[in-house]
Amino acid sequence: MKPWIIGVDIGGTKVAVSLGTQRGKILGKMVFSSGKTKKAKVLLRQIESSISELLKKHHLSERQLLGIGVAVPGAIDPRREVVLKSPNSRYWEHFPVKTILVRRFHVPTFIENDANAAALGEQYFGAGRNLSDFLYITVSTGIGSGIVANGTLIRGTKGTAGEIGHMTLVPNGLLCGCGKRGCLEAYSSGTAIADYVKRELKNGARSRFFKKVKLSEITGQLVSETARNIHDPLAIQAKHQAADFLGMGLANVINLLNPERIFLGGGVMEHIDHFWSPMMEAVKREAWPMALKACKIVRSKLGGRIGDFGAMAVVLEHRQQNN
Repeated sequence: MKPWIIGVDIGGTKVAVSLGTQRGKILGKMVFSSGKTKKAKVLLRQIESSISELLKKHHLSERQLLGIGVAVPGAIDPRREVVLKSPNSRYWEHFPVKTILVRRFHVPTFIENDANAAALGEQYFGAGRNLSDFLYITVSTGIGSGIVANGTLIRGTKGTAGEIGHMTLVPNGLLCGCGKRGCLEAYSSGTAIADYVKRELKNGARSRFFKKVKLSEITGQLVSETARNIHDPLAIQAKHQAADFLGMGLANVINLLNPERIFLGGGVMEHIDHFWSPMMEAVKREAWPMALKACKIVRSKLGGRIGDFGAMAVVLEHRQQNN
């Protein structure tokens, strides 16, 4: 049996290419920025180069690969395996990633939505191995989720299941990157946290820290660090609002799906100061008590490695389905 897998995790700001085993051991990894270009062809050449370099470094040939798994943000056409819609990474839309990689490396290649891939990562390599009903929710540049029900990843009729980030929470609310208004992503993502601070500053809010910072330099991570280290009131307020809306979104999911576990990951969940408590307060306020009692909400222990494990798990899932 071929034990080696390539995982490609495509994010809004960076791309990670990993070489690992079926047992979840990552042998090597290469990361590069995706933020300075909007050309998929350029990024794909970097992906191809990274795969070749990892194979060469570990003295492996293409024939020794079980497959290549690619995790991409956005809706995936399950038949053609191309990205149909990606609000935060539009340059991948309808781009034939799979076709090009198969032609280059001559190994089975599979494309999956990044949140779905993360759920598979939990299922194959993480704390979801013994669970039949759970969600993985990523809260980062955007918000997405992968749903596992009765042990099976739920993709939906057209492969768009799990788009929790585009659940409407505020009618005619803030404009989301998807083009709709009032989406959870527009209120609770890392981007939303930064945008909240920018709006408040433009409207005259005062902050000793942020008055020294250009609006273009304000990011969700900077807001989180400022809330944690400096206790800036505006930063704390931004995190509290995002947490409250996320709690409402989680409560809706709990009421609808009755999961056993919800795993939370992504950049926003790396800094839970001034976030976790108000989020849980909102969950308890909005969720049906019987459903909430059966569900544990935890941070993913895979942490920053979830993208690597998720992309690798895509290969295992597709190979299992085809056997």
